Amino acid sequence: MGYEPSIPRPALRALRWAAFLSIALGCASAGAQVRLVSAKPADADPAPATASAYVDRVIEGLAPEAEESTGEEHQYDRAGWPRFLRLETRLGTQPFGDSKRSAGFSAAGAIVTPNHGTLSVDANIAAQDGRSAVTVRQRGLPVDGGWTANNELGVTLQLAPSLMRLPSRVFVPTQYTMGGSTEWLNPALQTQLMAGGGKPGWLQGFPVAGFVTLPGTLTSVGAQRGFGTWTAAIRHERGNGISLYENPTRPSDYLDTRSTHVAVREESDAHSVQANLVSTSSTETSDTRRGVWVEGEWKRGTALYGLGYLRLDPKLSWSGQGMSSDTEGVYARGSWRTRQWSADANVDALRSITRTDESGIYVSGSGRWRYSRSLMLGAGGAFRDYSGTAWSAFADVRQQSEWGSSGYRIDESTSRGLRTLRLALDHAWVLPQGWALDTGVAVGRESGENASGRIWGAAVSFAAPAGNNVTLMGNASTDRREDGTRSTGANVSLVWKLDPSWSLEGNFIYSQGRQLQSLPIDPLAPPPDRLLFPTDSRSYFLVLRYEDSAGSRSVPLGGTPSTGGGSIQGVVFLDANRTGAQEAGETGAAGVTVYLDGRYAVRTDSQGRFEFPFVAPGTRTLRVLDETLPLPWETGDQHETRVEVVVRESARVAIPAVKRGGE
Repeated sequence: MGYEPSIPRPALRALRWAAFLSIALGCASAGAQVRLVSAKPADADPAPATASAYVDRVIEGLAPEAEESTGEEHQYDRAGWPRFLRLETRLGTQPFGDSKRSAGFSAAGAIVTPNHGTLSVDANIAAQDGRSAVTVRQRGLPVDGGWTANNELGVTLQLAPSLMRLPSRVFVPTQYTMGGSTEWLNPALQTQLMAGGGKPGWLQGFPVAGFVTLPGTLTSVGAQRGFGTWTAAIRHERGNGISLYENPTRPSDYLDTRSTHVAVREESDAHSVQANLVSTSSTETSDTRRGVWVEGEWKRGTALYGLGYLRLDPKLSWSGQGMSSDTEGVYARGSWRTRQWSADANVDALRSITRTDESGIYVSGSGRWRYSRSLMLGAGGAFRDYSGTAWSAFADVRQQSEWGSSGYRIDESTSRGLRTLRLALDHAWVLPQGWALDTGVAVGRESGENASGRIWGAAVSFAAPAGNNVTLMGNASTDRREDGTRSTGANVSLVWKLDPSWSLEGNFIYSQGRQLQSLPIDPLAPPPDRLLFPTDSRSYFLVLRYEDSAGSRSVPLGGTPSTGGGSIQGVVFLDANRTGAQEAGETGAAGVTVYLDGRYAVRTDSQGRFEFPFVAPGTRTLRVLDETLPLPWETGDQHETRVEVVVRESARVAIPAVKRGGE
């Protein structure tokens, strides 16, 4: 978690580009549905080096076992090592500024070897703009002594031990670098070692993203060791001459930093407790700032309870990047699940460290009752009285009929003197296979010093076959207010499958008007003022794509050849009203990483969809990597989703992401 109001303008611009890239670059993969990647989290068990060399391996884009076909249909080549190749030529316009036309080339490939793990490369090059981003990876390299090594060179994300990647009340940021990293795993010893470094920066540009370097260097080392039910981890990061500004002009714009994170966890089937300590120093503060938080969870039947304590010094940061700070408090949370009932509650009691007379409380909760197979009722709300007062409440009904699924919702909120009352209706229509249509409308009223009058909005999302091997998909929305403030947006893509290997894709992204938005509301930061943001942007891009894959992969993910397998199809979406169900106006989260059983990963497409095409049967666990969601969204307490997979059947799941702090 964390909200830092004094973010430099270049960093804000980078966030804007990152949010746009997550949508736009995700569009480029809509025709391919999903890209499987070979990377595995640090706590993954490596594949044994046996004669069946491809057990528990996933490579990017590798297709599942193909059905037997006849005639002129493409035959999947099962001979040789599993391998994949994707080449793309892109032409498009910049979304901001003068809409400059740009061209670029993208390539991705991977091959699974029997003795040297998975070798892969991802490259983006826009020669005319002098922009590029290239990453070479080696995953699952067997080493003597039961070790497995993962190595990366190019644009990499600074590594952290797996213990520090678990969902937490306090968010510790990380950074992309141009450099290299290595990670060594030994499951028998419950040991994980890692090191990396390079020049910090961010991805920017369209339709091909390039890496923009920032001044200075970052280096990091980390280690983790398990002792039965106990696990300890440490990570140290050092920054020399770094700056969060793209073009620093003053000596004070440069920082030297030292940051250390220590974590200890004890876990069993029924409970877990983890203690974290962050210690950081920099030339900006000239002293050491610390943060400590302890979190515990325990299960009792179908209920899950949690308690925690945190103390975060003023101006606490990690390698110059802001964290939640100047706060001390305790919190409790609970969730209960039965076949008919579900409920969640959270309470924070907080106080400021520097302003000793300032303290307060944050409370949120929601509940749902499944009255019947076709009817579900829900209600909830949140209240905050700390560094400002704000509250919200909602009630909704979801009903299933022969026409589809309908949702009716009323919500009311007050923050910074602005009161909003809204009534919304959404419907997911029952259509023939290959078609999809969700619609939504909303009406309401705002009252306050800065806004007053009626508001209304409408949204639609769709997918439709537009001809042989042609698919049209997209979404559009509009919001209008009585004072003349309005915004309209659309994201449409058309995919034409020319043959089994070649496809042509066109995408159009549009937004116009001004939208009344608020910065993240976080229990650890005061409610911000609501501001009007311009949303004017339009761009298009065309992609000519070649894809091919081959090699034998008869083993399902997490299983053996004899178990068979099913598939998992899902969507990650931005759940603005926290109902847990995707409505027409709630867009999918593009470019988000989803882990299966903590070992295999996919990235969502432009509509937030993902797929694991060949999975062993049984109960599987899905987890979204929150760092890949756009700010201020996170999966929160719903960080894990369990799915039951049945042989030769497809399990469908929707994973909601909510705004931090329950806004």
